[in-house]
Amino acid sequence: MDISDAKPIRARRTHQKSRLGCANCKKRRIKCDEKRPACSNCSNHLIECRYNITAVSPRSQSPKCPELSTERPRRYRPHRYATGALKQTLKLSKTQPSRFTQSTGTQCSLSSGLIDTVSLVDLQLLHHYTIDTYRTMTSGPDLHNVWQKHLVQWGIESPYILHLVLALSALHLAHGRPDLQDQYIQQADNHFSFGVRSVASVISELNADSCQKVYMSAVMICFIYFGRGPRLGEYLIFSDSGPAEWLVLMRGVRLIVSSHHAKVFSGILEPGPNDHSRDLTAEMRIRLHEHTVHTEAVQRLIERDMADNEIRGRHLAVIQDLFEIMREVYERRSGGSSGVDLMDLLIGWFYRLPEETIGSLERKEPHSLVILAYWVVLLKYMDSAWFMDGWAEHMLSGIFTYLHEDFHQWIEWPLKQVYQTRIE
Repeated sequence: MDISDAKPIRARRTHQKSRLGCANCKKRRIKCDEKRPACSNCSNHLIECRYNITAVSPRSQSPKCPELSTERPRRYRPHRYATGALKQTLKLSKTQPSRFTQSTGTQCSLSSGLIDTVSLVDLQLLHHYTIDTYRTMTSGPDLHNVWQKHLVQWGIESPYILHLVLALSALHLAHGRPDLQDQYIQQADNHFSFGVRSVASVISELNADSCQKVYMSAVMICFIYFGRGPRLGEYLIFSDSGPAEWLVLMRGVRLIVSSHHAKVFSGILEPGPNDHSRDLTAEMRIRLHEHTVHTEAVQRLIERDMADNEIRGRHLAVIQDLFEIMREVYERRSGGSSGVDLMDLLIGWFYRLPEETIGSLERKEPHSLVILAYWVVLLKYMDSAWFMDGWAEHMLSGIFTYLHEDFHQWIEWPLKQVYQTRIE
């Protein structure tokens, strides 16, 4: 085509772009006068006039939820820390969280069918929890369902549960990634602080409808405390000064269970049948016998030293409960169970301790400390659970520190079992 034959092109008249024009005018790229129900251009050409969005100025409102917004959706730009293409199924925070961050504030209620604004860091924690962490909290398939599905669903409905879930995930990552331990522990502390404050306010309004959620929250708080690792001067049931932090948490669990026991352990939390092995292996039979013989020696010590019938009877009852726990622990170990499988037995012994016995431990009375040392031997069998690593040694070191030297001979066997060497 000869360019000389082309007709001169008339320059288009510039005009102010229409932000809220009809679909036809936008397609033809001409100015729309935005008349309703049909603009002038469509009326003149006798065509149907359609508007894609409601004619409300985006500057006239500052909506809090997307369902109220009339602003044209912005083109999605990947997060600057994304490792690949990320489908935008969740609304990410507009600003990247700091290196040590906690979840951003909720913008919309999930009951409205909208999704909270969450940080990419929190999404990573939640992903790790749902594929890995939940498996480490229990070995039973029924409880796997509770930890993986129900807790996450409850967390969507009640943010304080979600914060505790994310704290557990962060601590699990900290245990498996020593190179990033400080980062993950800070994330866990941030989520834990928010979760604990919220649970405390919920407990004041505890009822039959909320008791299961609050109970599982209290259990997670206890696990988080263990997962944070042993702390100098804190030995679960006694401390260098004042009440032990973990004991306060345990009393909170006791309050919840005692007030709504039937409701808490019903439905999804109803205990299943006890299918643990009852046949002791040869090795476990020897270990149970050795443990029993040394504990019986402590029993005779109590009978010899305790003149007060009430105090003596209370100590002997605690030892008798320990005998029963010992038998069950070695039976489960015979069946291949260890770590988290023993949690209900060991913490159950703690849970049933009379307040008078707890008081004597807080006062570091020697006979109570000696009994506790023989419980710690069982705690050593939980080392395979990542959140219990190092706790047996820590507990026994506290007992050794506060136990009068005249009683050191009574804990030589527990020291040997836990440390595999004698502490001078």
